[in-house]
Amino acid sequence: MKCPNCGKKIPDAATVCQFCELAVEPEPTAAEIALVEEMLTQMDPEMIQELQTAFEESGTAEEFANRLLVGDCPKCGSHETGNCGNDPEIDDPSVGRCFKCGQLWCTFCDKLLDKSAPACKECEEMWDEQEDWEDDEEDE
Repeated sequence: MKCPNCGKKIPDAATVCQFCELAVEPEPTAAEIALVEEMLTQMDPEMIQELQTAFEESGTAEEFANRLLVGDCPKCGSHETGNCGNDPEIDDPSVGRCFKCGQLWCTFCDKLLDKSAPACKECEEMWDEQEDWEDDEEDE
């Protein structure tokens, strides 16, 4: 089998890739494959094409996830992006970073963020309101 992250050949029974140390999940079951196939039949053809393009232009599973979850830089359009979840100064996976131009942005609304205050106040307020609403629902 091939490692889904680095693409190198690893033993079928491997639980960790010997090259990139990614924890390797077992192959999907027939039921999981059928579920994904059913979801794809319900998707808009344009969305399927966008997924296909992102997959083809990604060298690793991490790059593919970044293309889907972080997206392209809203300032320069670069695909060379990632989130700031592991950045010790920002520590927020909802903040995207362009490795080409250095721009930060909110991955929910694409608002450009300032490096001195890398947080989207509008989205934070929206999430806080949603949490309050969910808390009220649980109390009832």
